[in-house]
Amino acid sequence: MRATKQQPQSGEEESFIGRKWTFYLALIIVVVVVVGGVIAVVINRSKTDEPTAQPQPGATISPQQDRSDWGLPYIDELGFRVEVPPNPNGVALDQDRSGQPDRGAADYAALPPAGVMWQKVQNFPMPFSTSDGPSKVDGALATGFAQTPQGAALAGFQTVNRAQSSYQGAVAFLERRAVATTPELEAERNSSLADARQAVADGRTGALGAPLIRQEAYRLKYWSPDYAVVEYAANNVAGNGWTTASLELVWRDGDWFLKIAPRTAGDLGATPTLAGWTRWPGK
Repeated sequence: MRATKQQPQSGEEESFIGRKWTFYLALIIVVVVVVGGVIAVVINRSKTDEPTAQPQPGATISPQQDRSDWGLPYIDELGFRVEVPPNPNGVALDQDRSGQPDRGAADYAALPPAGVMWQKVQNFPMPFSTSDGPSKVDGALATGFAQTPQGAALAGFQTVNRAQSSYQGAVAFLERRAVATTPELEAERNSSLADARQAVADGRTGALGAPLIRQEAYRLKYWSPDYAVVEYAANNVAGNGWTTASLELVWRDGDWFLKIAPRTAGDLGATPTLAGWTRWPGK
């Protein structure tokens, strides 16, 4: 998917979007939209001669049974089957923790979540699992991720993409799932939160941007029950590999939060292969 410059609807919206993306650069969100232009390290789905990494085993579910109120499924540009739930913010799946990967396995952190269903959330395809969450959709926020490597990977993916899928999503993220590490970032969080709340009050309900980050795989760079560093990978524009970006998550009050720290586009990485990465189930 190629990134295109989003045209602001007003000066106020332009100002908010500029600050929003500058703020997200601290999370290493890959694309920074600023007033007057686009600074982009673009992730894109492209044809490549690189061998395709084989997906790891991860059970998927047949979601259309007894779901007459759901829309028709489709295949997205990455080849994932995506369901269309009746709630535009998604529908949490019944959880069965017995389906979680064996914690005693040598490759425990590399095993994918079970029962993965991709759902269209505000036009952004996002993964839901029956093993590691989310267990609840609370407004624009998904909650109830498991305290596991798989739960951390799901939480990072969902939280970041929900934050840019709508102004309501931005409010939910900034208010309830962002942990700033410096006074400057905390001030930016508060400023962006105020602007997002005003956008919601003004009736602006559209997406803040296109789904620019479509991660095909992830790996745990560090894991402990209270702190995880998850690296995500997606095809680059040139089609000769994958661009990578890491998110830090901390466990607080029974769920995963995103740690916001000063970073630059130079923190982005690259990999020519997905060997050793965990491919998302669902194809």
